[in-house]
Amino acid sequence: MNVYSPFKIGLVLIVIASVWIAIVFSGSEKTSHSTELESKETTSLELDLNKNGIGFYKLTIPNYSKHILFVQILDSNGSVIADKKIATKMSVNYFKFSHSGRYIMEITNISEKSIKIQADFGDTKAYELLIPLFISFSGAGFLIFSGYKKLSSQSTAHPDENT
Repeated sequence: MNVYSPFKIGLVLIVIASVWIAIVFSGSEKTSHSTELESKETTSLELDLNKNGIGFYKLTIPNYSKHILFVQILDSNGSVIADKKIATKMSVNYFKFSHSGRYIMEITNISEKSIKIQADFGDTKAYELLIPLFISFSGAGFLIFSGYKKLSSQSTAHPDENT
């Protein structure tokens, strides 16, 4: 009996990579804010981001009924680096930032009614995900190899054509 089969190794590698990714995401810099926006009202969240990378923002509208929000991401110079209209109950979007500094997310309610929102704004720390990504792909490779090995050892019975 082989204790260290390619299938078990692949499964363990994928679990390790998944836990590592969850730890990186939970430890990333982020800020959250819940508020109620009146019609044409704007709120903002600020966050200091370091180096360069990929940031994210997540907006949730608990009592969604065709409300529309407009979101802008501003860098430390006040330049708009991303903007988007949000017209869904939940939206997750990403943006690239190229230098350290204070970044601002401005959320404007452009619908006619007031809206309750939950906003999250942060850094994905994508650069810290390269090693767990490699481990995950290695685990998937072991699983594929294990499946190929299992299938290649199977023989298929062919019925005689002329009986």
